[in-house]
Amino acid sequence: MRFGVVAIVVGLGLLGLCQLAGPARLVAAEGAPNLAPGDPQRGKYVLELGQCAGCHGQNLAGWRAGGPPEQPESAPFGELFAGPFGTAPARNITPDRETGVGSWTDEQLIEAIRNGREPKGSQLFPIMPYLTFHFMSDQDVSDLVAFLRTVPPVGNRVPERNLTGPLPPLPPLPPSPAQAPTSGLDRGGYLANAVVGCGDCHTPLSTSGAPDRSRQLAGWFVPRAEGRFEIAPNITPDPTTGIGRWSSEDIIHLLKTGERPFGLPPVKGLMKLVIEEPPLGGLNQLTDSDAQAITAYLRSIPPISNVAQPPGPPAPPPQAQPSPFAAPSPAPAVQPAQVPRALPRTGSALELAGLVGALGVTLAAGGVAIHRRRRRD
Repeated sequence: MRFGVVAIVVGLGLLGLCQLAGPARLVAAEGAPNLAPGDPQRGKYVLELGQCAGCHGQNLAGWRAGGPPEQPESAPFGELFAGPFGTAPARNITPDRETGVGSWTDEQLIEAIRNGREPKGSQLFPIMPYLTFHFMSDQDVSDLVAFLRTVPPVGNRVPERNLTGPLPPLPPLPPSPAQAPTSGLDRGGYLANAVVGCGDCHTPLSTSGAPDRSRQLAGWFVPRAEGRFEIAPNITPDPTTGIGRWSSEDIIHLLKTGERPFGLPPVKGLMKLVIEEPPLGGLNQLTDSDAQAITAYLRSIPPISNVAQPPGPPAPPPQAQPSPFAAPSPAPAVQPAQVPRALPRTGSALELAGLVGALGVTLAAGGVAIHRRRRRD
């Protein structure tokens, strides 16, 4: 999920309110038809589900450099991502013309959201989940941009990224969808995979650094600050290690409140942020129909027996045990980094093996991507 990370997670965040011009007709990418005018109110909903403020800050002004070590991480500003790839600060995406995206056209904003391409042609670092948002529908991305135009401009000049190696060119991508499904399993799959980005945290990575689609949503670990990890549990319908024993009502209740069934404690850490992302909210803003659609989708995917573990020395064969979502458990497990297997997530089906090599990240030794959060758990 592109959440406060999770976005990796990730994400093009937006928010706020300020009266700029009303929704103008959006300019589509070259060769594509013009997009319909965006609705800022619907765009606010897309923002909430994408937890975009988790990376760019509550004011969407990006990371703030300078001051005491903790100062840049304090709300309402955004985050700095650092690791063996170098450093990548969250950008200012408010309409400030000097330090934000106020001088960008609608076409340029859509190109950045969907394809990770800046107006001058440079490629955004893939901690920004454009390979997830590439599959966002025309109307949803139009609405998102329309909402971005209503955000109060904030003057904050974010320093340039400093990478240890070049980014590889993106391979050709399929066309983005014109329309989003409106109901049922298709709607749930669209929201989970193209907007919320559940796989950003819950789908394991292969040794190449690519999402392991044979274990879709079977649980993984998420890098946190200071070389620690947080477990993203198995959310497949497996009855022992996943959420197979949960009713549909249980899942919907968790998505909207963070409260788990069977007397289990409420979710903490990243999932709590995904649900409550201030100041606008996150998954707790789901409509009833969309919560039902995501639930139906999660109950339809193949059940996979897997207990997510943080990286470390080889462990003995695991005995059958429930996942942290399926049974009482202590606070999310964290431990010092030992194997650099976590990389910036995109949440897309695109293989990331080439990206791993191009960033010079060795999977056998070296550090792990550090996600510096504004808020401490």
